[in-house]
Amino acid sequence: MQAWRLNHAQVWRRGSLLLLCVLLTVALFRPHLSLPNRVYDWYFVVDITQSMNVQDYTMQGHATAANSLSRLHMAKQSIRQALSALPCGSRVALGMFTERNTVNVVRPVEVCSHFAALDQTVASMDWRMAWAADSFIAHGLYNALEQAPALGKQMRVMFFTDGQQAPPANPTYMPKFAGKPGQVQGYLVGLGKPTPSQIPKLDERNAVAGYWEQEEVQRFGNFGMAETLSVLAMEQGQHDRNGGHGPGNALLSNAHLSALDESNLQRLSAETGLHYVRLDQDQQGADWAITLGMTAWRWADTDLRPWLAFLASGLWLLFILLTFAHGAWLTRLNRYWRR
Repeated sequence: MQAWRLNHAQVWRRGSLLLLCVLLTVALFRPHLSLPNRVYDWYFVVDITQSMNVQDYTMQGHATAANSLSRLHMAKQSIRQALSALPCGSRVALGMFTERNTVNVVRPVEVCSHFAALDQTVASMDWRMAWAADSFIAHGLYNALEQAPALGKQMRVMFFTDGQQAPPANPTYMPKFAGKPGQVQGYLVGLGKPTPSQIPKLDERNAVAGYWEQEEVQRFGNFGMAETLSVLAMEQGQHDRNGGHGPGNALLSNAHLSALDESNLQRLSAETGLHYVRLDQDQQGADWAITLGMTAWRWADTDLRPWLAFLASGLWLLFILLTFAHGAWLTRLNRYWRR
């Protein structure tokens, strides 16, 4: 009877070792299979207006001017971190915002197959790609949310901006969100510090060549959204039709400075149903991108090697246990537990 048990254990021991070798051999061929998988569809939009060039971020442990980072750099790094964190089968689209429009520069593509192209595209995003200097955040955000359903039924939006309106617009004539709040899920990501900083002027080498002055902003800030008056008001001369339609010198007095406008972003977040978050570290983008609430389940190409590794680990543990099953240490342990 004892001999039969020994032979039985040897069969299991040899069988586990043989199956372990088979699994490791199969893993060398990198097997894949289409399986239901938890994936994510993201439309990453970056504000590339000049206020995003403000360098009010610093490298960890290096709080010096030489190691300062711009808001645009932090936004791009956050997206690149998110690309690395997304599982295969996820799809990513890219867009850029300036003036009143969001332009979709990359249609949705699978993240693993096109990772290098996506990463390079994000790294190449630059303020010089802007087609206008104005920054009407609400228009750009609403535009991105309109585009999302056409890019994919489960497309989420992650919009990176400091929230600064340039030039400051008349609050009475801000656009209204025409969509259904929460219909498109995602995040409105605020960048920058709440303390105002000067907006740099960059040369062709991205070196700081100066800073925007108050007089320059006031000169360009006379243009904005015109205020519609009644016929009676115009007959009474209450409005100069050749005058500017900006917000006036009171609001323009600090328009040459830039800070994170959280109040504006929180208002837009409430209107659209997006989650407002503040970016302090670039790793946060990856955490937000793979949040369970943003999941899109579908059949996707799945790498089977992690599963094979899990089974191989179990077989290796079984082999070790069977090898030492009749060792002196195990005999003593059994006697101890029988007491």
